[in-house]
Amino acid sequence: MKHRGTVLYTDSLDYDRLYNLGYFFEGGKMVDKENVLTSDWGEYDTELKEAKFNYNVNLKNKKFLLVTDTLYYDVVTKEAHVVGPSTITSGKSVVNTNEGYFDSRSDRTRLFGRSKLVDGDKEMIGDSLFRDEKKGTAEGFGNVIYNDKSNKNELHCDYFWYDEQKGYAHATKNAVLVDYSQKDTLWMHGDTLKMFSYNLNTDSVWREMHCFHKVRAYRKDVQAVCDSLVYNTKDSVLTMYKDPITWNANRQLLGEKIQVFMKDSTIDQAHVLGQASSIEKVDNDNHYNQVSSKYMLAFFVKGEISRSDAVGSVQTVYYPIDEKDSTFHGLNYLETDTMKMYMQQRKLQKIWTNKATGTTYPMTQIPPSKLYLPNFAWFDYIRPLDKNDIFEWREKESGTELRETRRRPPLQKLEVDEPGAPPVSPPVESSLPTADDSSVSSETPLPPTEEPASSDEKSTSSQQ
Repeated sequence: MKHRGTVLYTDSLDYDRLYNLGYFFEGGKMVDKENVLTSDWGEYDTELKEAKFNYNVNLKNKKFLLVTDTLYYDVVTKEAHVVGPSTITSGKSVVNTNEGYFDSRSDRTRLFGRSKLVDGDKEMIGDSLFRDEKKGTAEGFGNVIYNDKSNKNELHCDYFWYDEQKGYAHATKNAVLVDYSQKDTLWMHGDTLKMFSYNLNTDSVWREMHCFHKVRAYRKDVQAVCDSLVYNTKDSVLTMYKDPITWNANRQLLGEKIQVFMKDSTIDQAHVLGQASSIEKVDNDNHYNQVSSKYMLAFFVKGEISRSDAVGSVQTVYYPIDEKDSTFHGLNYLETDTMKMYMQQRKLQKIWTNKATGTTYPMTQIPPSKLYLPNFAWFDYIRPLDKNDIFEWREKESGTELRETRRRPPLQKLEVDEPGAPPVSPPVESSLPTADDSSVSSETPLPPTEEPASSDEKSTSSQQ
């Protein structure tokens, strides 16, 4: 049966002249300039130029192979509409869907009914998926899962956009990044996730992952919260911004900005910049080892911390422990400019300080004001508890936020009084502490004021 550029081959054909319908029921093949379509049963409308095929349907051309149970095909627009379990194969790309539209002219695909799009090591699943093969773009709606098997990570969200040519991805609405490249899986949630790629199709390609706002992350060995973060694959650096806090076991680390340097997918260094604070809970009776400084550096060997440096206006509170009976010797309070702590198997081995001044207090004679440093705050109520808790954003209690640090730019020239002119008044300084102010601290209410030490207490204190 021939109709313009379309030819239908079959052994059994009925043609209804009243409705201009031709149909076969014992197998047939329809051929045009671009496509070859076969099925067990089919129908063709010569007026509408529409065809319907059922049972063992195969549509093949130079670009793809479509296998389905039911297919509607528009000869004019070259658009195929599949219903039921269907597979579309094009090179390394495979599409699985229960309902979809495929335009062979524009190479556009619209998929519905929980469909899957596989492209090499990458696959995307969603309630609705849209793909433009020519532009290299893909868009997903409703419980979208984007899985990158080569890099061992997944992206879950309710809206997803990906531009293959630019290497740009955008995810929002319950967005979660799942990284299973390590022994333990990392789960990270934020309002919006974005990926930018640079030097595509070269040997020096690298990417940046941005996550913002209200970021919460959970892994069995580490948890974190912050307002936003950026991960750069070029130098393997993860940077956390605005009130970042990380936890590991019974340790808490916070500052204005935290940078984590990775090496071979394992943490190599960590830098805490501005109002740095490290706190370790040593028992259930509210005893904490504490260190505060302007910034801190931590060095790791095979993922285990080996050394930690505190630099600038260092203050420490430390409880030495008797290894025999695990009791506290007392409390060491120390002030210095630089301190280095050497660790082995997560235990403190030795401390190096520069021009240190301190005091050791027996456990029964510790002044209340020395129990906690001025910037002490324990944020266990914010800490993510499991992978489901990353969706529950919890604010810091009022008064425990980091104070804003205001830095003055250097003067371009000295302010000199001109002859006969009134003296230049010095600029009014902000009441907020600056980055160079050793009193920079959080707004946590201080413990009760220290009582005057008795003569017995003074005699038992040893000056360092």
